[in-house]
Amino acid sequence: MQMTAPASVSTVYSEANMQLSLVTAANADSPCNGAECELNRAFDQRVLRLGTDLAQAAFATYPDLTRRLGRFEFVIAEKADPGSVSSAAGTVVIFRGVQKLRLDEDTLGFLIAREMGHVIGRHHEENAATGIWFSVLAAVFMPVTSIISGSAAVAQTTASASAASSAASFIGSRITIASYKQDQLHEADAIAMKLLDGLGWSRKDVADALIANSRVLGDDGWSKDMRASAEDVAGMVIEHNSITGLNVGNAGDGKTLITVGLAQPLADLPAGFTTDDPPRIILDFPNTTNGLGISAQAFFGGDLLGANIVQSGGRTRLAINLNRMLSYSTRIEGNNLLIALQDEAGDNAAADGMLRFARADSRLGQ
Repeated sequence: MQMTAPASVSTVYSEANMQLSLVTAANADSPCNGAECELNRAFDQRVLRLGTDLAQAAFATYPDLTRRLGRFEFVIAEKADPGSVSSAAGTVVIFRGVQKLRLDEDTLGFLIAREMGHVIGRHHEENAATGIWFSVLAAVFMPVTSIISGSAAVAQTTASASAASSAASFIGSRITIASYKQDQLHEADAIAMKLLDGLGWSRKDVADALIANSRVLGDDGWSKDMRASAEDVAGMVIEHNSITGLNVGNAGDGKTLITVGLAQPLADLPAGFTTDDPPRIILDFPNTTNGLGISAQAFFGGDLLGANIVQSGGRTRLAINLNRMLSYSTRIEGNNLLIALQDEAGDNAAADGMLRFARADSRLGQ
């Protein structure tokens, strides 16, 4: 069961934890000079650009996020070693040491999105609730004896009991938080990939970049988490594809073209069938999730009414709703599935024209 602390409490708690992480991390050499300063500014701009794009994707993907978070803030901390932290208030901090790793756009974007995933997943609030719960338990089972005026022995006993209570609370909360850290990391990875899906990034490219960049990481805790995320994302790519876009256009010759965008290319065309009442074209995408964030999309004009996108287990079904039955054909083009719709009467007319041409050609042969 997920326990979360009130927003005001978790904000203070997570801010304190973030500041503790920053204080205990080694500072980077400063100030910079010349070309080094230019590199720093370029890196800062990359983080801000990526963060801004991801923040837009976050509020679009999770509309209820605005109820508890006004905005995301992206900060570069002058710390020598690679690292990243965040707080419940939406502050994402990237250590200057990350710059030295020379990460590509896919990996740096994922790193920022993963920290945002901890915020969106309310992990800081969970950790705050755990810390408060253990503080309460410590107070109940290790009560502080009232200080009796003039009794140095009692005062010393009280101080010792208070210190023991604080230590027990701290150690207990840290052990508990560590026990579900991997679950939080997995959820943050999944949220990060959903944000990147919203920007149209390829899951396979992100997974490949993470695996490649994991080779330059060290053996510290943050690097180990990055390696775990790389394996996690690679597993997501193997297990599932995702529908990330659905658009309609005119292909000419009286054809309507529906473009279904996917996180990665399809290996095979999806199985499909049609229904007459109501007229629909239905396509099934195995091992695919609905990454659109909506289950229905309306279209206006012609015989195309709209589409329903329904995810069930590991399969997503796309139902194209029509005014009247149209013939269709599908083909794979990169990360897109193209669905061409055409009036069945138009198909028959074209076939009849080909037959007349064949008969004329036959007469010429005589």
